[in-house]
Amino acid sequence: MVPLAWACLAAGHEVRVAAPPGLEGMILRAGLTPVRAGREVDVTGVVRGFVKGPGNGNGNGPARSAQAGPSAKMPRALGMFVDLAVAMVDDLAAFARDWRADVVVYDPTAWAGPLAAAAAGVPAVRQLYGVDLLFPARDAIVRALEPVGDRLGVGPVDPLGLLTIDPCPAELQGPAPGARQRMRYLPYHGVHDRRPAGPPARRDRPVVCVTWGTTMSRLGDEYFLAGHVARALAGLDAEILLAVTPGQRTTLGPLPPDVHVVESAPLRLLLPGADLLVHHGGAGSMLTGLVHGLPQLALPELPDHIAHAGRLAATGAGVALNPAEGFGADRIRAAVEGLLASADHEGSARRLSAEMAAHPTPAALVAELEQLAGARAAGRAAV
Repeated sequence: MVPLAWACLAAGHEVRVAAPPGLEGMILRAGLTPVRAGREVDVTGVVRGFVKGPGNGNGNGPARSAQAGPSAKMPRALGMFVDLAVAMVDDLAAFARDWRADVVVYDPTAWAGPLAAAAAGVPAVRQLYGVDLLFPARDAIVRALEPVGDRLGVGPVDPLGLLTIDPCPAELQGPAPGARQRMRYLPYHGVHDRRPAGPPARRDRPVVCVTWGTTMSRLGDEYFLAGHVARALAGLDAEILLAVTPGQRTTLGPLPPDVHVVESAPLRLLLPGADLLVHHGGAGSMLTGLVHGLPQLALPELPDHIAHAGRLAATGAGVALNPAEGFGADRIRAAVEGLLASADHEGSARRLSAEMAAHPTPAALVAELEQLAGARAAGRAAV
């Protein structure tokens, strides 16, 4: 959401980013103004319970349920997101009213956003970070939020808001009902206090970039498979580029000599020199890879990652391994070799990349937010 917030600031509007206290430092480092809303909710244990597949770090453990997609445990996920909304909504609604916000922009799991917008009587705009996985649960979400809406005196609230901002190419997103505005995906990877390291010097063989985001390592070392993937590719006629955080590096284990480890380097700086991206199925990694037209291999373990990886594979721009079958080294290696040898996957990735580049920039969408806000948008916008 940072590029759109910056675009609103650059257009002369005021922006506040409401979030639980634990995100305050991250918001400040992004050059934005935080507003503390609510309390922390520990969701790590709940999310860990969603993991599918072996989850033992080597792909050879006993497989769990093969059921994929967010519907596998939707009631539990709904409860988690409702808890997050309840934790934030009172503070957020009070701030939106007192600050006289004109628009509330929220991510698709931050349901305090549309509730607070309804309480303040202003438009609510939903900004997706990937495939619209929660749209099928729209009716269930409305029912789940009814008690909160009744307490606020706003009645039933539509979690989709008045408009959805969508960063995905149409083919990746699939059917997308409701008022929807495409927006060019601009990768944001934080603010760095030193010049980030770049990729190794290019040689006369392919470069495979492996990244595992930040979510899986927070769930536990056994779910962080980047080192396992690198070992699976030992001896492959390719340069292996492993993008990790400093904390993740300590969990990688022994690595082959042809693996180049880069710490805290933004993917957007690494991927222009790569030929293939291997990751955990996270939306940010996937969309950043598509920005650069890269074919991808996904090894997803969480339901939303499985769903994103499935949509990616359906476009032809990548391959998704089934966690129920394990992530053994032979399967990983065979998938990477197949992707490197295929021009079709690269062609599909480049097609999606071209579509994304044609989407309006965040700066172009500021006028859309102003129009929704109407006459009150002359000088304020709230995110």
